[in-house]
Amino acid sequence: MRLLLVFLAVGVLACSRKTEASERVESPRNAADSAEVDATYLGREIYQLLDQASAYRGSHRGRAPRSLRDLGVDSLTSDIARAITTSAGGVRASASYRDPAGHQFVSCSGELRVLEDAVLGDGRYVLDCTMRDGVTIPVQAGSALE
Repeated sequence: MRLLLVFLAVGVLACSRKTEASERVESPRNAADSAEVDATYLGREIYQLLDQASAYRGSHRGRAPRSLRDLGVDSLTSDIARAITTSAGGVRASASYRDPAGHQFVSCSGELRVLEDAVLGDGRYVLDCTMRDGVTIPVQAGSALE
């Protein structure tokens, strides 16, 4: 009976340590980490939108989607507002936090070149991200691990 209690106690202790460790990894530790998390999160949304826009263009004889409705995508999620714009130069996708409080970047955007850069650049690509003070800077997002 005592041996069973020891095993249970060790199991509970091991589970609680694993939970604490995973929480530490996911939460940003400083402003640079927070900015990287924001760029990665918004970058995933942008990458998906551009991937769908590229597929749409391929299946519609080179015609770019005019709206998110053409892609079958909602403009709002629980925490992100998404948009695409088309011009003669191509398609541009953007993603913005609906509540930017606590985020380093308010929004990010990118063009179809993001897809090419991600393939050629080991999963990395450059987005134009707007900070809370309104300044827009180029930010590297993505990674080989995504």
